[in-house]
Amino acid sequence: MFPSALATIILLAATAAAHFTVPNDDQDMSGVVVNGISYSTRVKYMRLANEALFEQSGPCPFAAYGTIIVNHTADEIVCRGANFRTGDPTRMLMKHPSIHGEISAINACTTVFAGRNMTPTEIYAAWGELSICTTSLPFHTNAESCPMCASAIRWSGFKEYIYGTTIQHNYNVGWGVITLSSYDVFQQTRQLPGYQTVMLGQILTNETDPLFSWQYNESYPCPNGCEKRMSVTRGYLGCVDPNA
Repeated sequence: MFPSALATIILLAATAAAHFTVPNDDQDMSGVVVNGISYSTRVKYMRLANEALFEQSGPCPFAAYGTIIVNHTADEIVCRGANFRTGDPTRMLMKHPSIHGEISAINACTTVFAGRNMTPTEIYAAWGELSICTTSLPFHTNAESCPMCASAIRWSGFKEYIYGTTIQHNYNVGWGVITLSSYDVFQQTRQLPGYQTVMLGQILTNETDPLFSWQYNESYPCPNGCEKRMSVTRGYLGCVDPNA
């Protein structure tokens, strides 16, 4: 193949990638009241999802995915999780590729149930009970879930799934993602028994988007007072906690 032809193919591929659109990614529910819960309450818990991330992983972790599971009836956080965390605060950082923030939080709730001496059968049944009754647990995560985690949310039977930053945003700023939206995953789960999880997207994106915008852009400002420093492992400027 001639070099000029190869260069043209590469340019066309780059152009196509730059304009890729994730189907059904835009699920902006800002201001909408669902299940009697105000938008201001959604914002409060999305901020708490970010805080849960910072508490477990610092102010500017590279994989800035944080999740909380909330009991709105009691107005309390039941479980929390962050990428690569086991969900159990007594255990060390676990670099397992499937331990995303959502999976970490689900694991944490399972630990809570096991601590109540519930059997595996009772724990499995508890997800379904919680997802149906008025005290069911909404799922808050600061970024739209990957297909693996979106599927786990549906298999668990949560009443609600609330997210901030979209897959499309993260794709646009350089993240490697599976370009399948939560909407499309949910569309394929209608045959699952039990409650059909309500999905609310793009909550508080003015605060969640910056957490995912610096990792592949050396000129993007660091969040939460972090500083730009050269990453030895990545070979370019990244954000680090100055107090670490």
